Amino acid sequence: MKAFLARLALCGGVVLAAAGFAQPAQAQVAPGILRDRLNIVAATNAARVALLLTQGFRERYPDAQAPEIQVLSTSRAVELFCAGAGVAMADLLVTTRRLSLSAREFCAANGVEETVELRLGLAAAVLAVRRGDAQSSLTARQVYEALAAEIPNERGFERNRAVVWSQVSAAMPAEQIRFILPVSGSGLREVFEDSILEAGCRPLRQIRMIYEADSRRARCVTLRVDGRVAELAAGEIPARLVASQRGTIAVTSFDEVMRSGGNLVALPIDGVTPTRNSIASGEYEATRIVFLYGKRQHARSRGGVGVVRGIAEYLAEASSEAAIGPTGYLGQAGLVPLPTGERVAQRMAAERMSVVRTR
Repeated sequence: MKAFLARLALCGGVVLAAAGFAQPAQAQVAPGILRDRLNIVAATNAARVALLLTQGFRERYPDAQAPEIQVLSTSRAVELFCAGAGVAMADLLVTTRRLSLSAREFCAANGVEETVELRLGLAAAVLAVRRGDAQSSLTARQVYEALAAEIPNERGFERNRAVVWSQVSAAMPAEQIRFILPVSGSGLREVFEDSILEAGCRPLRQIRMIYEADSRRARCVTLRVDGRVAELAAGEIPARLVASQRGTIAVTSFDEVMRSGGNLVALPIDGVTPTRNSIASGEYEATRIVFLYGKRQHARSRGGVGVVRGIAEYLAEASSEAAIGPTGYLGQAGLVPLPTGERVAQRMAAERMSVVRTR
């Protein structure tokens, strides 16, 4: 991932921050402007989107200073974006997680009260195997029963003892159960937990009988720790899968499968194969929307002083057909375009800098 980020940054005139933002320039670049470059935070699994957008921004506005991007875990990226408003704070956030109520309250408590929200497109979490491995169709319930620390029985729950797939379903081969998952807390992991693990778990009678929602979720997403599940940063998963033992299944992004040159193959879930059409139609359910947030406060303050130039222009580029349309360059990051009407709505929101209130 680091090598990829460095290559793309070099091509697009992007400044990547290893730790923290650069100090603001000492001199104002224009009357009323306090900083000369955009500061962007991006969740790890949205880093490619952020870099492509920034490259597009630089090509469209070549006189602008190269934005600075900091790539962090999803939770840390949101935390840094919401840390405050002002010259030392981030201007834009690219993430696969919509700002929750608690995140908005955190933003508001720190003075971040005027944010613009854009939806950029659809991304998907997929189960993938190496080219040449068996390509079985799995159900969400089978995935849950293979991975859960404890599974239901007649008396309640018992430790998961399945070591081969035929113990999960007699119709499946007697091959070892091995998974590679994104680390806990990442956006990709959350999509997998919400759309596959919980989808396979919640319909079970023993789960429905649990009163507390948090307890039901814990039963669904708490995984076995007997060595059959490895957890890695999302960017490390494709290479590890290619080098893994036969039959290993990895949770990765649709983008990584598309960019693998055929070395990775996505498996159907509940009979639906992840494709651009099935993701766009909603038939494939393990999808997420990629969001871009911008601070309107940084574009201009109540006193008429702006923190930085370029926020409106960046939002315009991000919502353009060149970026998010059917042939837009965000397709390189595996994004599936939103329907036409929704794309038009994003452009209107960017043009008007429509605010999603945090109070």
